[in-house]
Amino acid sequence: MSKVTVLRMSMAVLSAAPTVAAHAQFVPPAGYSSNGAQPGVAAPTAPDAPVLTRIPDTTLSGLFRVDPYYKRGTSTGHVKVVGAFEIAETQKRHFVAAWSPGFLPVTLSFNDGQCYSLRADYTGGTLSNGRLSKVGCDHRQTGEQAPSSPPPGSPLRFIGSAWGYGAWADDRARTTLITAPYAKTFQPLFTAQMLTSAIMAMNGPDFPGGNVTLAGRLGNHLTVVTLEVGY
Repeated sequence: MSKVTVLRMSMAVLSAAPTVAAHAQFVPPAGYSSNGAQPGVAAPTAPDAPVLTRIPDTTLSGLFRVDPYYKRGTSTGHVKVVGAFEIAETQKRHFVAAWSPGFLPVTLSFNDGQCYSLRADYTGGTLSNGRLSKVGCDHRQTGEQAPSSPPPGSPLRFIGSAWGYGAWADDRARTTLITAPYAKTFQPLFTAQMLTSAIMAMNGPDFPGGNVTLAGRLGNHLTVVTLEVGY
């Protein structure tokens, strides 16, 4: 099957799915790319938008690890950083929440009542040309059912779920555990060395994987990280 055919299939699946907003970014097929390199961050067009910085993928790769006991048939799963952006806050503007109909674009809400949409181009296996634009703050409710809970006595705190993935915070360890989609029991998939506030995701239409985006803090900095995930 050609890449063009797979790409058309991906677009067709999104067009037919009523639960996904029309502007949700799709998951490109494996090996999808385009010609020409792009900058990590596009030239800003909104003067009042927070400052956006592209973080090199390789600097964060060690912070995301597949659970060594994960198994799904013959698959052991994988996780790879494909894009990370730091969003500057100020003394008067602090991050409140994030949401998305897919894994991108991500709406970021701040305590001053302003919201900005983080968009990026997914080409050559990585995100580039990141930009922020001002948008309304209507919260998109997914209505997704919560995944299976951890064993009794677990220190994990539920953060949220998206496309079957569950996000659980370990506040003492300052980490986030992501559970595998479509699992009938609590099944850890990977761990993020990151204090996460929100999870967004979208799975591919014809392969066991997709993209997961986490919004939260690395150190003391507001960061949005997009991962290529296989389960």
